[in-house]
Amino acid sequence: SGGMGLSEIMGKVKAGTVTATGLLKTAAASIAGKKEMPVTRTVEKLMDNAQNSPENDSFAFLDPTLPEQAASRPRQSQKPFREAIVFTVGSGNCVEAQDLQELARRSPGGRNIIYGSTELVTASEFLRQLTALGGRRFAL
Repeated sequence: SGGMGLSEIMGKVKAGTVTATGLLKTAAASIAGKKEMPVTRTVEKLMDNAQNSPENDSFAFLDPTLPEQAASRPRQSQKPFREAIVFTVGSGNCVEAQDLQELARRSPGGRNIIYGSTELVTASEFLRQLTALGGRRFAL
């Protein structure tokens, strides 16, 4: 026969639906403020400038107001940061950007967060990338 049977087609539809539903639930929860994206949680910890934090110790802090020789010394300031530039290498997305802007908006005293990435993908492009990686076809 060469064609796919109904059960095989339904299996593929179900698998695609489960994948899409999981992605949409994560995005919806983030947008609704129920769950922050990992990048947002990390940026918030970094901007709070908590001392002795393993997360903070593994990131570079670039402060153009400090003398050049101060860059190699541990951070002295306990003051939280009000501005940050967040740049991801690889695909970024609008949900992360929106989540970071929400963090900036709800922070006491306000914060300015600039978000960028080497590539900002649409939902369709994301599904195309998933298809290429997984060898299966996904569609909106």
